[in-house]
Amino acid sequence: MKIVGDQLEKWAHIQSESHKKDLFGRSAFNRYYYAAFLITREMLGNYKSEWKRTPHAEIPKLLKSSFSKPVINQMNINQKKGLMTTSEASRLRKKLKTATSELANLLKEAYDARVIADYDPETTITIEGNNISLKFYKLNSASSWADRASGYCKTIYSVRRDVGLD
Repeated sequence: MKIVGDQLEKWAHIQSESHKKDLFGRSAFNRYYYAAFLITREMLGNYKSEWKRTPHAEIPKLLKSSFSKPVINQMNINQKKGLMTTSEASRLRKKLKTATSELANLLKEAYDARVIADYDPETTITIEGNNISLKFYKLNSASSWADRASGYCKTIYSVRRDVGLD
């Protein structure tokens, strides 16, 4: 999806008519959102198949609530068994909380931008120099959503592996 967003962004820049810039720009936001969403959905589905069907707007809530519970429980078990020190568990908890929180925030922001792009046509794209914006979202920032989501997911995979869940 990211490659499609990249191409749509390029096309938005070269259009001479503002309504075409708007259409390609908002479509790029949409594809960039879906790139991040699909990466996250795959990660969620690797742990619980029903999480793969979580509604888009609910994924940030899932990441900030029940998603981490099995990992935290395993850390507690590992500590009780002497397989993990308190400081190691604390470090991994913080790493997990940061990754899930940042991923949730990213998806919330990206989803909001996608909703504006898809359902709010009266909010038009603005272009200042080489920067394309939709409301306060910048397309050059949106282009990094997939890479950032991938990085957060890799951190989550790493923490799960470190506690013995993967």
